Amino acid sequence: MEEIKEKQVLTRDETAAYLGIHLNTLDRSDVPRIHIGARVLFRKATVDKYLSDMERNPGMRRRFRNA
Repeated sequence: MEEIKEKQVLTRDETAAYLGIHLNTLDRSDVPRIHIGARVLFRKATVDKYLSDMERNPGMRRRFRNA
């Protein structure tokens, strides 16, 4: 897991592992992502900001996209 913490861009699998959630949950979430061709990537700094925003606004529920 140390290797994932050092990366700036994460794959779907890495992001799910980093967040400790299932891939299906990640896919349905509104965590910002980058699409490059068929690849889906997540910028680690953006994922961290997303978590911080959720922490600062505990009453705020992120909605899930229809996937």
